[in-house]
Amino acid sequence: MRGVEQIPWLYDLSMALMPGVRRWRRSLAALARGRVLEVGCGTGQMLPLYPESVELFGLDPNPDALERARRRGPDVALLRGSAEYLPFPDQSFDTVVSGLVFCSVPDPARGLAEIRRVLEPDGRLLMLEHVHARNRAGRWLLDTLQPPWTLVSGGCRPNRDTEKIVENAGFRIERTHYRASGVMRHFVARKAAK
Repeated sequence: MRGVEQIPWLYDLSMALMPGVRRWRRSLAALARGRVLEVGCGTGQMLPLYPESVELFGLDPNPDALERARRRGPDVALLRGSAEYLPFPDQSFDTVVSGLVFCSVPDPARGLAEIRRVLEPDGRLLMLEHVHARNRAGRWLLDTLQPPWTLVSGGCRPNRDTEKIVENAGFRIERTHYRASGVMRHFVARKAAK
């Protein structure tokens, strides 16, 4: 069974029902600079939101989603691939963007290691993600819902603590541009000194 994330028209419909997500995506895209890679670009919802000054690349494992993304970003270099194996040389990008992606990446530590590899030393990772709840009742609810939700959605894990995973992967989350609402997070991260 394909999940919601693998059915492009259904994914787009679900995002249309959440206008707040578009505002957060717009805010995140506005922070992109230089050579930009959007990991998990999906159906291309963010592609028209980036500044015209960036050189934009998009990557996604789903060929059906990439077809829809091509319509939204006809001048964007789109490639099929996964976060865990980025087909780019070291230090290729000034900015890497991830919008509602790392909840579904099978090996998030490997994906973030790849992002570290392709980012310039002073590059920035821009993320919009949902994270595990902070309170006990919310954590119990997300932990309980996780198995069926992961199946129905096609891989989304609502109980993943993405912020902690990002920090454990060698990034430092900056307080500038940090926004939190419920389980949603919008942030900028840079490579932490080793």
